[in-house]
Amino acid sequence: MGSLGARHGLEWLLDLYFLSHIPITLLVDLQAVLPCDLYRVELRNLRQWYTEEFKDPLLHNPPVWFKSLLFCELVFQLPFFLIPT
Repeated sequence: MGSLGARHGLEWLLDLYFLSHIPITLLVDLQAVLPCDLYRVELRNLRQWYTEEFKDPLLHNPPVWFKSLLFCELVFQLPFFLIPT
């Protein structure tokens, strides 16, 4: 029963991990590839604060290769966040 409980706990943690990344992906990361008109000023300010506070050059001025990775995240990764384990 111990290993079954540990497995259930691990599945719960993974579910929480992936669910927590949905809003981060949609509200912060994808601002680099989606039009800024889709985001409210508060969310754009949040991204600006994050890039300045944590000195993140990739989100501050994303290169083309990074934008392509974010686009892949939008198309391929984001839909799988919703698939239950």
